[in-house]
Amino acid sequence: MKRTSGAAYLADRDKASNDEVKQQKTGWKTGGGFADFLREPTKKIVFEPVLESPCAGGQVMALVKPDEQHGSADKALQPKCAWWQFQHTGPPVGPVESNVLDLSKLDKDVALVALLAHVSESKTINDASSNHGFTTAKTTPAWTARLGEGSKPEDRRELIRLRRSEGCRTTGVWLVACIIKESTGDTCSWRAQAIDEVYPEKRIKALLPMRFKDLVPAPPEEKEDDPMAATRRLLEEAMKNS
Repeated sequence: MKRTSGAAYLADRDKASNDEVKQQKTGWKTGGGFADFLREPTKKIVFEPVLESPCAGGQVMALVKPDEQHGSADKALQPKCAWWQFQHTGPPVGPVESNVLDLSKLDKDVALVALLAHVSESKTINDASSNHGFTTAKTTPAWTARLGEGSKPEDRRELIRLRRSEGCRTTGVWLVACIIKESTGDTCSWRAQAIDEVYPEKRIKALLPMRFKDLVPAPPEEKEDDPMAATRRLLEEAMKNS
C-alpha cells in the first residue's frame, strides 16, 4: 500500500474538487440557462436622429411604424399619421389623417403644421393583462417616425428621423414634429423641427394651441357688445339728430 503524507492527500483532494467545480461551471455556462441569459450583454440599437431641417414647402410624406418584430405580429398597433394646421386668424384645423401633405396648397394664413401619430380608434387594445390574479402592463413597442420631402421616392429628402423607445399607448397621441413657416410672399420657406412629446388623446385639441402659442398666438377674442352701451349710443345719436 502506497503511503502518502497528509499534505499530499489534502493537495490531491483540493485539486479534484477544483476540477469538478470547473466542469460544473463549464456545463452551466454552455447549457444556455437563465443565468447565462442575464449575463448576456444588452444589445444597443444604433439610431441617428435628424431633429431639424429646412423645407422648401412642397409635398411632404410621413411614416410612423413600430419595431419590425412587432409590426407584423399585431396589426392593431400600427400607428396612423394625422396633421393639424395652425393659422393666425382662426382656430386650429384637424386632425386630418393622411401620410401626405402638400404645403404649397395650404392657405396663405397657415403658419405651422403639426404631425401627430396615434393608434387607430377602430381598434380595441388592452394595455394590461391579468394572470393568476396579478395585473401587469403590456409593453409597447418602440415607434420610429420619418418625415421626408419630395413627391418621388428617388428624389425624396429626409427632414426628420425620430425614435421613441416606449412607443405610445392607445390613450395617448405622439406629437412627432412641426413644420414652421419662416417667410411670407412668393418665396415662402419652411423649417421642420422634431418635438417628441406625448399628450392624452382626449385633451389634444385643447392642449395643442397652448403648445404652439409662442409660434402662433391665438386670435384676439371678439368682445361682445354691452347692451347698455349700445342703448346709450343709440340715444346719443337720436339726440344729435333731433
